Amino acid sequence: MKIKYLKFKNWLIISLAGLLGINLSCVGREEYGTPEAEFNVKGKVSDSEGNPISGIKVEMGWTAGTTDTDGKYSLKTVDFPAMPKKYTVSFHDIDSIENGFFADDSVGVVFERPDLSGGDGHWYEGSATKTVDVTLERLED
Repeated sequence: MKIKYLKFKNWLIISLAGLLGINLSCVGREEYGTPEAEFNVKGKVSDSEGNPISGIKVEMGWTAGTTDTDGKYSLKTVDFPAMPKKYTVSFHDIDSIENGFFADDSVGVVFERPDLSGGDGHWYEGSATKTVDVTLERLED
């Protein structure tokens, strides 16, 4: 009789939990959310003579920016830390008249798990930074 009572009680608890949308398989877990890491790419864009080029549009996935007067740029994206993580960084001359005409270019950047640092060991996997300097070819005016 006692065994039937315990089986009925367990069935009732599980049924009520199911009706209320409670997932009992996650009881005792401390982590919630989606793992993420911060991926940074920075560098300098220059011409073949080593002069910095300002006003170059730099894109990496959904992130974009432009080079400053020293030709420097910095992009950051937060993404799922599946490794290796591959990004294409594209460079486009959007103000050709001001600094001359330069050919578009793109560079592949790969992040490996050892590149990540500073994570908490759980969901936040840390951050990684790569420096990518690019030389753009000048086009004839």
